[in-house]
Amino acid sequence: MKVILLTLLLGAALVSAEEDAPADASGAPDPAPARFLAEGIDDRILALRKRLAITSRERGPFGLFQNPGRVEVVSPVVAEVRKTPFDEFINGIQITVINAREKEFLVGARLFRLGQVFPIVRGGEKLSVRVEAVAPSRVTFKNLGTGEVALRRLDLLPSGVTAAAGQIQVRGVTPSNRGGTEPLRIELDSPPALP
Repeated sequence: MKVILLTLLLGAALVSAEEDAPADASGAPDPAPARFLAEGIDDRILALRKRLAITSRERGPFGLFQNPGRVEVVSPVVAEVRKTPFDEFINGIQITVINAREKEFLVGARLFRLGQVFPIVRGGEKLSVRVEAVAPSRVTFKNLGTGEVALRRLDLLPSGVTAAAGQIQVRGVTPSNRGGTEPLRIELDSPPALP
């Protein structure tokens, strides 16, 4: 029991000696009590923030901007749309009949006249067009947006038909002459039949 009593006295003496020692001996200042931490907190946070490596980066670890007020400008990538030439618009018109005397023509069952203005829509593109001239074998159109002029010709011959000396010659059809008989022309496209 004497040993225990002596150990307790020695421990108490050591504890009291530590409390009496000056704070300057360790070299570290005492931490401030928590009630005083609110003073100058903004300055302390800025000082601590400067030491972080992420503050020098534009984006954080998740790819987001560090400044919450900054919004990334995303420019939409627009594929360059090829503008259809005016000639292609006009060549797409399927003219069925031209009445050159009345200066009008038919597209399907719809009648168009000289000087008429109408829109043409093709694949999302829209043009305003005016009929400039109507002739027996062609119609002239003008693009009101650009001023371009295009012809829609109807004297194009289908395959197998050739024009010669102002007359249309259709294969297998011969013109009838009142005075004479046209000789029969036989073309050798296929070998003659065997007897």
